[in-house]
Amino acid sequence: MGKRDMWKKFGGLFEARNLPDLGPRLPKAPEVKLAVMTQTLAGFDDYQWGRYAFSREPLEGRFDERQKARYTEEANRCGGEWAGRVRKAYGESTPRLLAEKMGLRVRTTERPAGGGQVLFAQFVRPDEITVFTDCIRRAAVLRQESGCPLLEPGRLMEVLLAHELFHAVEEQNAEQIYTRTEKVELWKKPFSNRSTIACLSEMAAMAFARELLGLSVSPYMLDVLLLYAYSREQAWALYEELRILGGLKEGGT
Repeated sequence: MGKRDMWKKFGGLFEARNLPDLGPRLPKAPEVKLAVMTQTLAGFDDYQWGRYAFSREPLEGRFDERQKARYTEEANRCGGEWAGRVRKAYGESTPRLLAEKMGLRVRTTERPAGGGQVLFAQFVRPDEITVFTDCIRRAAVLRQESGCPLLEPGRLMEVLLAHELFHAVEEQNAEQIYTRTEKVELWKKPFSNRSTIACLSEMAAMAFARELLGLSVSPYMLDVLLLYAYSREQAWALYEELRILGGLKEGGT
């Protein structure tokens, strides 16, 4: 299994991740200091993150680079615009207070039930957000080493909540929000079958969190930083893949 194939099974920031002991089967990647990874990823733009998002998209093969760039632009615009709409509608930008005004329940628990997976946060229809605090505790230890302010516990909680708030906004506005209305036709005969594009939702959720919280970097970088808190080897492999997807040279330290 190649590096790219291995990481296909990992989704966006807050999706469940299996962290098995892969031993010698784990693709070898250069060891990179956490602060260097942080600095590099902080410089990624929306289109570089878009390439990453589409690398996890089940329908990726249906789109050329021009289409992916257009989808990336529209998804980021959607997330930013809805952050502004929600802030204006509720007069609030603090994620926990905003969730309360939106009628959402926010729960915290250390880890998801069942074990075997790492899950950072989740939205469960129709109105529940859960944040799993194990990742916040682990990330706090890395705050100084990484130099990333997003790993500060209070800030990380806000980012996790803001991301999931977007998915609640999607649910409440499914008939008009871009990430639900934009669809691709899978086939036409004997009847039409149109599907949403899953990665648009994740890109928009990142843009929503960034705009709502006034972040100077994309929360997408937490895909690597939070994974590093559980497995350095897997974080290094993902970082190397991101460098390639982002058009950077391999082997950066």
